Amino acid sequence: MIELKDYQNHFAKAVEKLESKFPYSSAFAQKLESKNITSSTREDSIAFPDPQAGFTLTIFNGEHFYEYFSSNLSTNEIDRAVDYLLNLNVVNKKEVSIDPGEKIEKDFYQPIKIDPSSIPLSSYLDKAKENRKHIEELSNLIQMAMFRLGYEKRDELFVNRNKKLFQSLCRFESIYFFVLSDGKNSANMFDGFGKIGGFEHADFDTNKARKSVDDALKILGAPRLNPGTYTCIFSPAMAGMFAHEAFGHGTETDMFLKKRAKGEEYIGKQVASKLVNMWDNPILGEQYPEACASFFFDHEGQLSKATQIIKDGILVSGLTDLNSASRLKIQRTPNGRRESYSHKSYARMTNTYFENGNTPFKKMLEKVDYGFYVDHATNGMEDPKGWGIQLEALYAAEIKNGAFTGKVFSPVIVTGYVPDLLMSISYIGDDFKVSSLGYCGKGHKEWVKVTDAGPHLLLKARLA
Repeated sequence: MIELKDYQNHFAKAVEKLESKFPYSSAFAQKLESKNITSSTREDSIAFPDPQAGFTLTIFNGEHFYEYFSSNLSTNEIDRAVDYLLNLNVVNKKEVSIDPGEKIEKDFYQPIKIDPSSIPLSSYLDKAKENRKHIEELSNLIQMAMFRLGYEKRDELFVNRNKKLFQSLCRFESIYFFVLSDGKNSANMFDGFGKIGGFEHADFDTNKARKSVDDALKILGAPRLNPGTYTCIFSPAMAGMFAHEAFGHGTETDMFLKKRAKGEEYIGKQVASKLVNMWDNPILGEQYPEACASFFFDHEGQLSKATQIIKDGILVSGLTDLNSASRLKIQRTPNGRRESYSHKSYARMTNTYFENGNTPFKKMLEKVDYGFYVDHATNGMEDPKGWGIQLEALYAAEIKNGAFTGKVFSPVIVTGYVPDLLMSISYIGDDFKVSSLGYCGKGHKEWVKVTDAGPHLLLKARLA
């Protein structure tokens, strides 16, 4: 079987031929394998799609990028792509130059203890059934439960005149969902994780599932809270979603080029409390396996490193792809990502998070005279141009005089103007947790894997 790396030298020759006519060229190739096995109260299912493979050849004439992609990964097809691009009626311009980067040839591999592709489907199904039954046993009010196990393995290759880079990435996911009913009211909850690695992550975390069920029982029949501005403690999951939405598309610098991001106007200015430091970091997985949006280089060959978005409350950097960085003449960050080889590259987030502070949760709780602990984040969105934000959660626990009252409200909506929310942060927790189940689209499409993270945050927010 021909492996992706076996095409490396052929892609290098293709790039050399294309650069005999154009000032810059590159190649990106990808192989994808995945499985998803689901066991629910009502049925079991297996999604076992055929492996995918393909490539993209890119040329740049000094003004525009042109690409040829194909699902036929073969030397003959690569040669056809080169001929097609060489015969384009394209005139070179001198508007923008592309830096191919320093010379490097390197292979990268994420750690896997048990290769998930070596495990029989029957073992996946048995494990999913076993884990689903564990959830059903946690409460007699559970009417339906679902447990899904799955993985995605990606091999990726990037080549330009200076770089030959290969990475092998593997993400394993364990996700559950359940519905409770007391005959009058119903409530649902989901949780789980994605982790870098393989089948070694298939075991069930009973304590985590039990907390999910306990919290779901609290929101069963819970009322809505009275809308207003309150002192809030955001859980790490809620803080992570806040980080992602507050400085998501608004700092992706391809949006700067389109004049569709408010963040462009605030580079070098204070946008948050001086306590706030925020990062986007595709190598966070070296410390936290749950940071499964991690990679070693982006889809435009930029080696991964952490990018600080906010430093001591000051917005210091956006997130770039090759096009926006070159045109805006700003520093490249490793954020040029494709949904797949057949999709365009855009500036995209990876693992985005608030840096932890030094306040213990107990001390933070004592600071609340009246407010809410907001947890179980479900969804969010941001208006990059207007910088409005909306976050959704299932759980708001009432706090009075530094203690929980036992009252819970559900669901809860957080709204506001991003700088107002960020400026109101008065304490940042000394803990840190990665939320690993997220995906992010560019508008309604171009989905990529992301994670977000953070500590507990104490702030003011409008709740409804």
